[in-house]
Amino acid sequence: MIAAAFPPSGGSGVQRTLKFSKYLPQFGWLPIVWTVDHIDALPIDESLCDEIPECAEVHRRPHRFGKGAAGKLTDALQHAGPLGSRLADAAKWRIEKWNRKRAWPDEFAKWVEDSVAPLLKLIRDRNVDAFYSTYSPSANHLLALKLKQATGLPWIADFRDLWTDDLRYRETDVRRHKANVELEQTVLETADAVVGVSPSQTEVLVGHVPEQREKFVTITNGYDPADFENVTGYKRVPNRPFTLSFVGRFDRQRADDDLFIALQEFVKRLGENRDEFVFRIVGEFDASTARKLSEAKIPFETTGYVSHAEAIQEMYSADALLLTTDRGGPNASTVICGKIFEYLASQRPILTVGPEGWEGQRIIESFNAGITTTWNPRDITDALCNLRKSWSSQTEIASADPTDLKSISRISLTKQLCKTIAKVSVTTSTPTIAT
Repeated sequence: MIAAAFPPSGGSGVQRTLKFSKYLPQFGWLPIVWTVDHIDALPIDESLCDEIPECAEVHRRPHRFGKGAAGKLTDALQHAGPLGSRLADAAKWRIEKWNRKRAWPDEFAKWVEDSVAPLLKLIRDRNVDAFYSTYSPSANHLLALKLKQATGLPWIADFRDLWTDDLRYRETDVRRHKANVELEQTVLETADAVVGVSPSQTEVLVGHVPEQREKFVTITNGYDPADFENVTGYKRVPNRPFTLSFVGRFDRQRADDDLFIALQEFVKRLGENRDEFVFRIVGEFDASTARKLSEAKIPFETTGYVSHAEAIQEMYSADALLLTTDRGGPNASTVICGKIFEYLASQRPILTVGPEGWEGQRIIESFNAGITTTWNPRDITDALCNLRKSWSSQTEIASADPTDLKSISRISLTKQLCKTIAKVSVTTSTPTIAT
């Protein structure tokens, strides 16, 4: 399993590979994970390491992005007193920014280069039957491609997000964009199976190689029942304000201005009862978001980044949950936010805000788990009023029925992955592993 992002790194992107590795042994597969020793851009959540099965091997190859003569200089400056430390921090930031413009396909290019030889040896020593890589970063797929070309082993290429078709894809350099498109096309053509994370995203990927449609499969994200075993269930707290919680990273894409307008109007409608509402942000957010909330006079609380276990408890503790996604852009309607499944498992009423007809809206409606609306301030405000009214009258809006959730458990989803691995393992010819 090739995944640069793996515990103790935290964040939503880590969950998919971690949960697959956790449950693969139940279906007869022993995972060997190839990852990096650290990723500066991701938070640390040591508690996630407890979920790695004892039978799994985890190999952490050093990730030395930006090291070199300039890197050695900044290391020296770090030990040259307060002024040297400040100079080192400023220099490091500029060096890394410059290196990111040069590194291809991303900052993990050196990790790929250093990984091929030891991975080939590991494949021979462990008699590996198949390998899996997950996007992003794209370096994961590049490394897997090199292994496929060297060994011929069955390869499952997993796409947690779209690549060059993604609404957040921002490569402006013509040559780098061309190289990205070519690498993505090669990955889609060469992999023995390609996994999309939503039905419509799978169709976007199929569009690149329609003649190979049979090798594409959809395996969504999900929830892990084990994460919910020791959680305190929802209890209405007397005299506590109606609490609407957003769990996750509250960035510019999730915190659209129309949401602030709607929250502000909702608070105005509360009038003298405005103190009976609080918007709780459980996760990272920036200063500009806090400023907008304050300027709009929206009562809010923040926790900053919390562990995954704490995030689950926060979901259970909310009176209602807010889920937003990007309002527009290429393939915006294909996105299913990973946390939607944990929201469902928490059995709290959910308000989803996104583009018309997006995948998340269809999921919430299929589980009858709350209210869905588009990016329209009036509709959002009306939905908030309906949620609070049902809370106030103690006749809550419907939440997901736990008996319907089995199909989206991480165990069931891993079983789907195992079927895909088994299929390509049977259909792929006997490999010849390069020495």
